[in-house]
Amino acid sequence: MSTRISAHISEETKAQVEAFVKKSGITEARLIEEALQHHLQAVREIPSDLRLVVTQASMKRVAARTASD
Repeated sequence: MSTRISAHISEETKAQVEAFVKKSGITEARLIEEALQHHLQAVREIPSDLRLVVTQASMKRVAARTASD
């Protein structure tokens, strides 16, 4: 059994969804279902009092590491 939901999203997000769906071959419904499940899992697992501060310098290091992997 499934339920239909509706949401307003930006044109940019819609374009990204359409491009991903076209590239991957999965349906929009499946993409949205998986995205919601991942988000809800993260919300359950990350402590509500956790605070992460990212400086511009540390973000540059993260980006450099990610690009090199």
